[in-house]
Order: sequence, then structure tokens, then C-alpha cells
Amino acid sequence: MIRVLCWLRAIGLVFFVLFHTLVCSFLVIGLLLLHAPRSWVDWAIGPLWCRLMVRVSGLKVDVFGIENVPRARGFLYLFTHSSHLDVPVLFSASPKSFRFGAKSSLFKIPIFGYAVTLSGTLPITREDRNKVMEVYRQAEERVARGEAFALAPEGGRRQGGEIKEFKSGPFIFAMNARMPVVPVVICGVDQALKKGSLLINKDRWIRPVAVSMLPARELGPDWDKEQLKEFKVQLRNEMVAEYQKLSRSYLD
Repeated sequence: MIRVLCWLRAIGLVFFVLFHTLVCSFLVIGLLLLHAPRSWVDWAIGPLWCRLMVRVSGLKVDVFGIENVPRARGFLYLFTHSSHLDVPVLFSASPKSFRFGAKSSLFKIPIFGYAVTLSGTLPITREDRNKVMEVYRQAEERVARGEAFALAPEGGRRQGGEIKEFKSGPFIFAMNARMPVVPVVICGVDQALKKGSLLINKDRWIRPVAVSMLPARELGPDWDKEQLKEFKVQLRNEMVAEYQKLSRSYLD
């Protein structure tokens, strides 16, 4: 009986997520065009769009290391990426609002694309590194004003398996903007929404997932390529170890 209810909810969630995202997109556009306070826009994106979506999907988010988030300055979340739900889950766990990097094709979606553009989401054109680095360069002054960002150093979503090798772009962005990075390991979300599927949490009524925020790390302002590479490898090793630890409790 529970399995049947899970499937019915998962099918209903397809329509709910579409409608909910459309409503929140209109709300964000309206607030920004009316020059509403930033806190109102953050409320529309975080608690209303992301946290409500996560809650109705039956995800129970366990958060570890929240004390590692530097709330008084700009910083960069570097999160493991295996599901479309990673960003909403991270929003629901984060004590501070942030803007994320999204593949450029999402900006072409009517209404939603306009909303994420106005809200300051970073367009990531994966096949054009120069364009991506220019986006990062333009965002540096926003970091100086205290904004936080979230990027997936693996690039695109992986489909299960080990965390992929990290791209250099997010690390160069952090180094040039002189902001700390907060490594974030997300575990179990890909089992709630697998790559290529539209059905969320179709086999569990309540599914615990984990968000582990590791201690913030500073990059040297003038590191060379070798120092940056060494830091990137070391950080990935730490995140792989944390993912393996979490997987014992949060993967079926």
C-alpha cells in the first residue's frame, strides 16, 4: 500500500513542481521588478521554492557542520552533484542565501529563465571556458559585497559512482575573488531523483538525505597552477572520504 502511495505522490509531484516553480518564478520576477528588498527575494527562492519542494517530496535533510559556514562574508559552496534536487536540498540546509551556477540552457526556459537571470544565477556555458571565466570575473564584485555562491566542481551531474575529478574554474573564481570555499557533500539525493527520471522519491515515503558542510578553506591569492592543482586534489580526497562515510547510512 505504501509503495502505491509513493508512486501516486511521485506522479503528482511532477505537476506540483512545474506549477510551484512557475508561481515562484513569477513571484521572484515581480519582486525584483518592483525593487523589493533582497530578503524578500531570498525568502521566495529559499523557504518558499526550495524548502517547500523538499518537504512535500518526503526528504528529511540531516545537516552536519553548519557552524562551518562564514555568514558575515561572501563565500563559495563547492558541492557534490548527482541530482537535480541537489540545489533545493542545499538551499533548505544553508543558513545563508546564495546564488548558484546553472547550465546556460536553463536560461532559455520561458519565465523560469528570466527569473533566474534577474535573481543573479550564474550562467555556465560548459563548452566555452572563456565565457565561463568572464561570468566568474563579473561576479567578483558581488562577492566583495557579501554574496555567497554555489558551484559543482564536478561540472555536470554524475550518475552514481565515485565523485568525479574537479574542474579548475570554480577554484580560480574563489582565488581571484579572495573568498573561502566551503566543501559540501550531499548524499542520498540521487536515490530520490535519479538521472533521467522525473519521479521523485517513488519508492520511499520518507527518505533521509545528508548535507555535510566541511570546514571553510582559504586559497592563496597568488597560487600558481601546481599549488591550485594540489589544493583541488586534496579537497576532493576529503570530500570523497566524507561521502564514503555518509554512504553507509544514507545509501540503500
